[in-house]
Amino acid sequence: MGRLFGKEQGHALTGVGTVVVLIALVLHFDHLSFRIGRIAVVLIIVGAISDGVSNVLRIFDTSSALRSVLVTATYLLFGVAAAAIAVHKERQMKAMLDEYAAGTPWRAQVTVHATFLSLIAVAIGMVLYGVGKIGVLSNPGIDWAALMSLGAILVVIGVISHFEHLVPRLGVVAVGAVILAAIFYAAGPLLDALSATLSKDDYWWQVCRGISALLGALACLIAYRKKLSTDNA
Repeated sequence: MGRLFGKEQGHALTGVGTVVVLIALVLHFDHLSFRIGRIAVVLIIVGAISDGVSNVLRIFDTSSALRSVLVTATYLLFGVAAAAIAVHKERQMKAMLDEYAAGTPWRAQVTVHATFLSLIAVAIGMVLYGVGKIGVLSNPGIDWAALMSLGAILVVIGVISHFEHLVPRLGVVAVGAVILAAIFYAAGPLLDALSATLSKDDYWWQVCRGISALLGALACLIAYRKKLSTDNA
């Protein structure tokens, strides 16, 4: 939200935040690879790098075309990552079925707990959001904003459909914060999608993104606190 008061400072702060997230992902690389697959983790990291670089470029006011490519690539990479997680889960399930059919002890396990509905909704939603972003940046129009809104809504559906599994692990408050974060992010392009003309003022977009990021950070802190209490129990 710092972008609302000082563009350079806001983009710099966003870039720093992205770097911190990247460090967390890299430090957790092996465990995440075991859970959701190495390909998905790499795609998520590359997507985060793309987003971070786009923010750094905005500080120096470099080519808007390059920034547009990087921003769009971020969402597309996240969408492909969600699809890769679904493929990883399908392979794990197939390995378990093959072992069962062969009568061998079950050594394979399904480490992806998200349902296929959640993963597919997020994958399609992210891709639609990215495609809509391409349109908004290159040829602004209500149709493109509507496509972004549709994509964001699908992501929200994917998160909500995973609610029951997340609550025992993260807690109701943390999961609620995650859902609200997704809803606020989805609300970003909604005004433009419903307006007669595409707004030239991105104030609403930045507010939604800022609140979404803060809620996401809150969810992480609550989940961390729950982990500490569980480890000490």
